[in-house]
Amino acid sequence: MAHNDDVRRVLAACTACDSVYAARQWPDGETRIIGQDGCSCGSTEFDVVDDAGDPESDPPAG
Repeated sequence: MAHNDDVRRVLAACTACDSVYAARQWPDGETRIIGQDGCSCGSTEFDVVDDAGDPESDPPAG
């Protein structure tokens, strides 16, 4: 079983309709959306959204 420190919170986009959900990514690479078994379109396949280039996702300097 993974420790809480090993599980990351991420954004995940549905591969079928591009809806975005809050998700958890496990150390083995598995990504599961939080609070439901799949997307509202019926898909259960998700890709992690990369927000590294988004300045709003960067932590505030301080």
